[in-house]
Amino acid sequence: MKKSIRKLTIISLSLLLVIGLIPTSVMATSDPTVSYCTHVQNVGWQDYVGPGKMSGTEGKSYRLEGIKINLDAQGYDLGIEYQTHVQNIGWEANTEKGWSTSNGFSGTEGLGYRLEAIQIKLTGADADKFNIYYKVHAQNVGWMGWAKNGEPAGTAGYGYRLEGIKIVISPANEDPPELGSGTAFNDATIPQFKEAYKNVVYQLFVQNGKTYGYSQYACPYSLFDIDSNGIPELFVKKGISEANYEYVIYTFENDQAKFIGTTNGGHASLFGKTNGTSGELLLRMAHMGYQQISEIGYVNGEITTNMISNEELPAGVDYFKTSYPVPWAYARDTSLLN
Repeated sequence: MKKSIRKLTIISLSLLLVIGLIPTSVMATSDPTVSYCTHVQNVGWQDYVGPGKMSGTEGKSYRLEGIKINLDAQGYDLGIEYQTHVQNIGWEANTEKGWSTSNGFSGTEGLGYRLEAIQIKLTGADADKFNIYYKVHAQNVGWMGWAKNGEPAGTAGYGYRLEGIKIVISPANEDPPELGSGTAFNDATIPQFKEAYKNVVYQLFVQNGKTYGYSQYACPYSLFDIDSNGIPELFVKKGISEANYEYVIYTFENDQAKFIGTTNGGHASLFGKTNGTSGELLLRMAHMGYQQISEIGYVNGEITTNMISNEELPAGVDYFKTSYPVPWAYARDTSLLN
C-alpha cells in the first residue's frame, strides 16, 4: 500500500511539472554549479575543473585560446551565456558567432589568438537567485578582481593575454568564496572612445546645422552600453523637428567610432530596463496620447528594433517610463564625454 502511495505521488508530481503547475526550481535540491576547461598554448585542451579552481597556467606565460563552460542547473530554470574578447577579432557578440551557451566553445583553435577578456552571465527564470563570479589571471597584471553577472573581466586595448580563470556560482545573497579587492577589467580604450565620440557629435552638429540651421538645441546625444562590453554606444538625435528626428548610432571598434545604424527618434526618449547606462534599452515614442515602446538591441554588428507595444492611452494615463532614464546632453555640452 505504501509503495502504491509513493508511486502515485511521484507520478502526480511529474505530471504537475510537465503541465507547469510546479516551477522546476521548487524541485531543486542543490545549488547550481559550473565546471570549465580551457585551451592553452603549447598544452591544448585541459581537463574540466570544478567551481573556484584555476583552469589555465600560472608562471608559464601561456595564453588562453579558448574556453568551454558547463552549467549543472540542479533543477533550476537556468542557462548560461558567455563570450570572449579575442585577439584580431574583438568581442564575439559583435560577430556572427555571438554568445556561447553551456559547454559551447568560445575563442579560437589553431590560430594562435589570445583571449584578452571574458563575460559570463546566467539566464532563465531563476537567474536572479544566483550570482556567477569569475576572475582572470592576465599578462603583466596577475590575478584581477572578481567580475559578476555579465561584467567584463580582463583587459582591452593593451594586447595582454589571459593565462588563467576561476568561476563559481553563489546564491544571490552570498559573496564569492575568495574575497579580494582589485579591478576586474582594465580598459585602455576608454579615453580613446570619448575623443572619437566627441568628434562624431561635433561633425553631426555641423552637418545638421548646414542642413537645418544651427541651434543650441541641435543634436542631443546619449551614451548607453547596449552590448554590455564596458564601452557605451553613442546615440545622436538629428533632424529638423521632433516629427522627423532619428537616432544615429555608433560603437567604438578598432580604435575608432563606427556607424552601426539608425532608429526613429521622433518624440522619443531612451530608458534602461535595470539602469541608465548599460543592459537592455527601451525606446519610447510618445505624442498626443499615443505611445510606442520598442526594444533596441545590437546583434551581429547591427542595430535591431523590436516593437513590444503600440497603443492609444486613456485620458489621464501617463506615458510609459522606467526609473532609469538614459542621461543626455546637447551637442555643445561635452560633459558626458569628459
